[in-house]
Amino acid sequence: MPIQLTSQAYCKMILHAAKYPHCAVNGLLVAEKTKEKKKDSHSEPVLCVDCVPLFHGTLALAPMLEVALTLIDTWCKENNYVIAGYYQANERTKDSRPNQVAEKVAARISENFSEAAIVMVDNSRLTMSCFEPIVHIYDHHENKWKNRDITSDCFEDWSEAQKITSALLEGRSYENLIDFDNHLDDLRNDWTNPVINKSVLDLC
Repeated sequence: MPIQLTSQAYCKMILHAAKYPHCAVNGLLVAEKTKEKKKDSHSEPVLCVDCVPLFHGTLALAPMLEVALTLIDTWCKENNYVIAGYYQANERTKDSRPNQVAEKVAARISENFSEAAIVMVDNSRLTMSCFEPIVHIYDHHENKWKNRDITSDCFEDWSEAQKITSALLEGRSYENLIDFDNHLDDLRNDWTNPVINKSVLDLC
């Protein structure tokens, strides 16, 4: 079951990368928890309904990551979500391959969610209009992370995702995006990003 991105999940990943263009950024993708399906009905994609921006700058701080994972896991349980993937944008513009940090965190996620994927944001293609998808999706096959061809099937609705992302980039909404680093700086900062979620909803 490959993952599929909603407009909200895609948009927030891109805004996170746009807010910190000089830094590496990362975060988690969440999907709605579904009942276990029969083995033969695994063609339905896993719909990632939202993402939680984690850090910018230093991505490999284990204690902070543990705190974030614990809090987000609790939030997921309360909202009937499951952590379904990991996203990252690398610091170097021309580098959009998963590194050791990405593979480690994704391996940890796949212990609880076997369909987990890595989404890499390609900073070199980040523009205001974002006419084409600027992500690479890696699925886990035969103990390796393999790059999947990006088609409109990777999105719940690509034309909507493109339109909303472009509108929010133009409106500089990324300035309001809160990641876990911002939350740790000031606990009043809400990493669920209700303001941006509302903006996405208003544009749907």
